[in-house]
Amino acid sequence: MKNKRLLFLVGTTAISAIIATSILLNTPERFSPNNEQIGEYLVKPFGESAVAEIRIKDADNEVILKRGDSGWVVANRQDYPIDNPGEVLQLLRSLQQFKIGLEVPARPEHYAQIGLLNPESTEEAETYQEERKKEGETNPADPRGTQVYVKGTDGSPLVDLVLGEQFGEIASRAPRGLVVRSKAGYPGIWKALGTLNLATGDAESKNTDKRRGPIPAPTSWLSYKFIEVAKLKSITLSAPNDGEFKGWTASREDENGDFATGGLAADEEMDTAATGTFKSLFSSLRFEDVLEDGAFEEGKASKSARRAVLTTFDGFTYTIDFAPQPTEEKADGNDAPPPPSPNYAGTVKVEANLLTERPKNEGETKEEAENAEKLFNATLDNLKYKLELEKVFSSRVYEFANFSMSSLDKARNEIVKKKEEESADGGSTGQLPSAPGTTAVSPPIAIPPRPSVTPTPPPAGAQPTE
Repeated sequence: MKNKRLLFLVGTTAISAIIATSILLNTPERFSPNNEQIGEYLVKPFGESAVAEIRIKDADNEVILKRGDSGWVVANRQDYPIDNPGEVLQLLRSLQQFKIGLEVPARPEHYAQIGLLNPESTEEAETYQEERKKEGETNPADPRGTQVYVKGTDGSPLVDLVLGEQFGEIASRAPRGLVVRSKAGYPGIWKALGTLNLATGDAESKNTDKRRGPIPAPTSWLSYKFIEVAKLKSITLSAPNDGEFKGWTASREDENGDFATGGLAADEEMDTAATGTFKSLFSSLRFEDVLEDGAFEEGKASKSARRAVLTTFDGFTYTIDFAPQPTEEKADGNDAPPPPSPNYAGTVKVEANLLTERPKNEGETKEEAENAEKLFNATLDNLKYKLELEKVFSSRVYEFANFSMSSLDKARNEIVKKKEEESADGGSTGQLPSAPGTTAVSPPIAIPPRPSVTPTPPPAGAQPTE
């Protein structure tokens, strides 16, 4: 009995030794305990000054960041400045903090299975998704990863990674790493230890002047800095290509006044519900995207093109040309909701005619004059600085959200209304005036019927009165 157990134990040990030997012989050298690459940084260190360009691309978007003389810009958005240069530095630091973990033994035919296809491998991705659907998967994920390419000033690739899935032990915490395919430094497919912010902006911040979005999207990096129309004095709206459009000018006497337009008829008045938004118009105008130079040519020549000229009490003049962008979406059937209102494309021109001398006040003392002169000069310097900052916005074409421009895109009859008819006591009757050539006829007054009275019979034995 003991001999059988001993033979079984010896046989099991021999089979295990054969299997272990086979596994070790077929394991790549970098998997061995003596592998010096495990724990090393995946990306070789470099400084910001060594970086000339950063490209981030996924299946839908691509952003190209370049370091110019005046700082980082979005190259594929007309070299528009980025919102936060610190985010570029954080991105470069995070890439250099990735450490080599476990290698994933995979060949190119396996890249789709682990989500590491190149972003431009569209056909291969679609083929893989179709195969997954045939196998019963309802909505297979896109097998393409996000490529991060950092080019050095000498043209060499400092970083060339395709980022795949995140991994971590606790789902509620930040992931401990990413599955990556490295093409530079240490080529191969690794589980790289480290974290990377895959969206711009600080999610914890309540500051709305920070763009947020996925890092491959160019609009996620654009600076929010734009024109700020302060102390608005007048607005003139015209339609350069539409002879039937009735242009208008609305102005006010002081910064707190209401806007009114000239040439009002006796039965007309301003519609304050429509002009109430003019007081804060473009005080914090934001744009959605920066378009190519020729993106506004068609809209600028259309009948729907508008030109708004805004002047301020400080001497600034803003000329804004804009038009709705063409849309291809149409409502399908009577019950389908209408397509969303299109955004606007437009340009901005900024000029200023600033006072260079302070108007003197009669009776002011020498001390009052000195203080007023200091305040005037400081204000003038600020206005000159503001003019220089805003002039740079005149060379680009922008996409504006519909809500930001629709309050200005109004015909005259949308800011002027007919007066309501007043009653005899001075209040409004709530009725519109009668049309010419008609006579108002009042309905006849209904007279209530008289109540019927039943006579009371006289008591028995009573004599009739004469």
